[in-house]
Amino acid sequence: TESTGWGMFTFILGFLVVFRAQLSYSRYWEGITLVETACAVWLNGCSNLVAFCSSKPEKQQEVDDFQFLLSRLMSLLVSCIMRDISGLDDERFGYLDLEGIDLDSIEYVEKSASRINIALQWVQRLVIEKARDEVINVPPPILSRVFQEFSVGYVKVVDAKKLSVVPFPFQFAQARLCATRAIGGL
Repeated sequence: TESTGWGMFTFILGFLVVFRAQLSYSRYWEGITLVETACAVWLNGCSNLVAFCSSKPEKQQEVDDFQFLLSRLMSLLVSCIMRDISGLDDERFGYLDLEGIDLDSIEYVEKSASRINIALQWVQRLVIEKARDEVINVPPPILSRVFQEFSVGYVKVVDAKKLSVVPFPFQFAQARLCATRAIGGL
């Protein structure tokens, strides 16, 4: 009976360790997939915007300025996402220089708890302003699709962030810890 009890105990401990490892691995890949999907749909939205920029010679400087600012804002957005998901609030996740954005705005987004929302809102407002100014000559259904892409990307980021915030279930962690300590005490 002692060997049966020991066998059962080691089976449960093994199950808990494997379960934890499998769940961690699964969550890791799900998080990577969600972030990569968000970046891919945002790239698709941005490439649609660039493709529909005005080809009028008198608008060329405005088009260049729009593309320049759009690329920097998207770089800022991805940096904010990576910092929020990782929990690291430092310069590991850099971005393109933010020329064209005033320093007060940069400080504001850096200090904000809602960096992602602010950066995404800046991108969306830029798109609306440039569509109104005919810098982007895009049909409304395509423009609507761009905003849908931004929305889908944001939902993916929220799902990825949830993986980094919600911990491993407490009961499983405690059971594994207790079983590991029991083996260590034998």
